[in-house]
Amino acid sequence: MTWKHVFLVVTGCALAGMVMGGVFGFAAGKITPEFFRRIIPWQEVEPVGVATFFGATTGVLLGGGLGCFGIVVQGILEWRKRGRETDANVEPRRS
Repeated sequence: MTWKHVFLVVTGCALAGMVMGGVFGFAAGKITPEFFRRIIPWQEVEPVGVATFFGATTGVLLGGGLGCFGIVVQGILEWRKRGRETDANVEPRRS
């Protein structure tokens, strides 16, 4: 696993999370604009825009975290696989 692969996986997951979070936030802002009017302290901002921004920001964080978790799991599996291959190549001791 190269650093380029790690970078591409985490970046791709973060971007996918941003898109999904933004779409979810946009839909939530369209369906319930009064809810977002209550939770934003400034009234000059459109509730749909705030919901889209919060959804996209959260999606980047969660998507990037999921990508990092996937890289860690892949690293552990490769490490265990390499350990098994090394054990298979060692001849057993004879007493």
